[in-house]
Amino acid sequence: MTDLDQRITSVLREHTEDAVDIDRLTARAVAGGRRRLRRRRSVLGGGLALVALLGGLAVVPGLPGVDRPFTGPAVGSGPVPPVMRAEPGAAAAPEAVGTDTGVLHFGVDTTRARYLRWETWRDVESIRLDVGGGRIVTVELARSAESLRQYTAEGVPFDVSVFAEEAAFDGSTSGLTVDGLTIRVRQWKPVPGLYARASTSGQPDTALTTAVEALRLNEARRCGAPVRPTSLPDGARVVGCRVDVSGFPRLVTARFVITGPVTQEMAVSYRYAAEASTSTAGANMEINGRPARLYAAYGRIELLGLPKAHLLAEYGWPHNGFDERDAALVLGGVQVAPDPTRPETWD
Repeated sequence: MTDLDQRITSVLREHTEDAVDIDRLTARAVAGGRRRLRRRRSVLGGGLALVALLGGLAVVPGLPGVDRPFTGPAVGSGPVPPVMRAEPGAAAAPEAVGTDTGVLHFGVDTTRARYLRWETWRDVESIRLDVGGGRIVTVELARSAESLRQYTAEGVPFDVSVFAEEAAFDGSTSGLTVDGLTIRVRQWKPVPGLYARASTSGQPDTALTTAVEALRLNEARRCGAPVRPTSLPDGARVVGCRVDVSGFPRLVTARFVITGPVTQEMAVSYRYAAEASTSTAGANMEINGRPARLYAAYGRIELLGLPKAHLLAEYGWPHNGFDERDAALVLGGVQVAPDPTRPETWD
C-alpha cells in the first residue's frame, strides 16, 4: 500500500468501523474520472462550435427572483444565511457576484424552499434547497458561463458543465444521464451580466420551476456559520465558504478554504454532531492556552475540547504551502458559536 493509499484509508476509517477496500475505491474513482474527462473534452470542441453557429443569446421573458418582495423565514424552516442589508442583491449589482466569499448576493423565499447548504467558491455562489417533498435542487450564480463550466457545487455531477456554453442560457431545461441517474439542468440569464444554473437529479421539471420561483435576487446574505476564521497568515485570504445544515439540528458542518499569495492552500473544517463526545484526550500541543493535537504525518491540527464538535486546520496533502505555525495561527483566531443549534449565536 502506498503512502497515498494509507492516507485515504485513514481518513475513511474515521467515518466507518468496517474495513476499507482501497483498491476497489481507487479503481472506481479512476474509471469515473476518465469517463468524465472524455466527456468534457468532447463537449469543449462541440460547445464552441455551437456558440459560433448560434451567434447570440436567446431572450428570456421575465426575471425570476428579481421583482418579488422579500418574505421572512417560515416557522421551523431551519437556519438561513443572515441578511446583509447594506449589500446589494445580484439583480441590482450583478458585477458583485463572486467578488466576496463572505457574501451570497441572493437568497430564497423560505415559505417555498428550505436551505440545506450555502456556498461561495472564488467567483461562484450556490445554494442547495429542499423545495418540498424531499425534492433537492442546487442553484448556482456567476458572472460568466465560463465560471459555471469550470465549477459545480458539491453533490452536483461535474457532467452538468457540458451545458454551460454561452448560447445555452436561454431558460430551457436539458437532461443527461450520469451513472444511470437522470439529471435535469436549467440555465438562464436573470439580468444582463449574470448567469444562473439550477440542477436536480431524479426529479421532474416542477422541482426546478419551484426553486427558480423561490429565488430572491434583490437581497444579499452572509455566508454565516458556527465558526469564522479571523486570523490569517500574511497575504492569505478566504476563497471558499461552505455551510451544510441539511442535518440540522443534529448535524452542522462548515468548511473554509484559505489561499496564500503564491500557491499555498489550507482548509479549515468544522463538524458538530449531537451524538459526538467532548474530549481533550490526545492533546500534544496548546494553541492560545487551549488543548490541540498535531497530526504531523498528515499535515493537520485539531483544536480539542469543543462541545460535541471537531475543528481542524489541514495544510498537508492535497493542500500545500502552509505549515504547522500557519495552521495554529488560523485555529487560534477562529471564533466558535457557543451553541451551534442556535443560529442566532452564529457570528
